[in-house]
Amino acid sequence: MSYLILFAAVFFLSTSVLFVKWTSAPAETAAFYRMLITCLMLLPFVDFKSLLGTRLMTRYALLLSGTLLAFHFWLWFLSLDYTTVASSTLFVTSSPIFVLIGNALIFKKNPTRKGLAFSLIAVFGGMLVAAGDIQLGREALFGDLLALIAALLIAGYWLVGQHVRTEMNTNTYSFSVYLVAAVVLCFMLLVRGTTFTAFESVNWWYFLALAFFPTILGHNLFNYALARVSATVVSITILGEALWGMLFGFVFFDERLGVMQWVGAAVLLGGIYLFLKEDARSTRTDVAS
Repeated sequence: MSYLILFAAVFFLSTSVLFVKWTSAPAETAAFYRMLITCLMLLPFVDFKSLLGTRLMTRYALLLSGTLLAFHFWLWFLSLDYTTVASSTLFVTSSPIFVLIGNALIFKKNPTRKGLAFSLIAVFGGMLVAAGDIQLGREALFGDLLALIAALLIAGYWLVGQHVRTEMNTNTYSFSVYLVAAVVLCFMLLVRGTTFTAFESVNWWYFLALAFFPTILGHNLFNYALARVSATVVSITILGEALWGMLFGFVFFDERLGVMQWVGAAVLLGGIYLFLKEDARSTRTDVAS
């Protein structure tokens, strides 16, 4: 049952690119309403008593996690204005590599030699994808860079959340970080002078869809699954977002990948998959010893 939930979660998470590409609202506006509407949807299911009773350090962690998520969404949405759906989702799904680096630097969980080699293979695959995007112009490379930074930010979000998540139930944790993200994005809109309402009315439907499908049925299902399967299994499953991104780009936006991009995509996904399997193996070895 848990694996069926993960399959559904990665599909719904992947639909995000469709609604972001279809909306004509600015990236930060779309991200703000995605978070705000999701908070309203989760409101009846929040355990406010446990939320108010959280430790001070947990509250600081929630603030940091929500802020990282806000900037992740903004930069990733923005990247889709410059590069292809396939390239953007490929770079975003490279976040496990940054989780590896974060765990090594912050929590002293150093990777094995094989794990390091596989991560370098994944990086090489990303370089091939970027090289294939050169033919699309500098804008495509700029979009790739934005998506890569977005991957770094979501990795930080996962690193912080992996400790906070154990202290709160799924809906309360999700509501907390989404609310922080909404406040940060609201502040960003005010500072940048970006519109809150000056866009076509059809965009409200896209915002609603972003909140329900990729967030409630995507992110929340992943948070739910984290309590039932290993984080490594969840991370491997998330790689499916890149594959769905390629398919959606081809079917809905008539995007065609070049040979180098296909090779780079295969190397990138393969490297991350092998790295995650090695990480799971080394984790089991450490527990056994």
